[in-house]
Amino acid sequence: MTRTTTLLFLLLIAAAIWLSWRHYANAKALLQDWAAANGLRILHAKSNALWLAMPLSMWFTTSKYQMVYRISAYDETTHRIRNGLVRLGTPIWGLMNPDAVEVFWDGD
Repeated sequence: MTRTTTLLFLLLIAAAIWLSWRHYANAKALLQDWAAANGLRILHAKSNALWLAMPLSMWFTTSKYQMVYRISAYDETTHRIRNGLVRLGTPIWGLMNPDAVEVFWDGD
């Protein structure tokens, strides 16, 4: 009985790690797809793990399932570098679909 319990526990841990990795990989892919569709080239993207770096207005509207990235992007149409925050994922489950991208540009 203990071997079965240990095996199930290890499988559960492995599944949780895999699901977390897939969530981050999907967020990164969604960020790249969004940038390409909007004529942007991502120069730097960092997952905003510290909630203190986000504006107060985002604290109350971002769920724990959403990913927030601090980005620098080169805008192909205006030929300038823009900085901002990009929130990815749906508020309830954090599903990474193309409609679940919000950008907050610095200075806008």
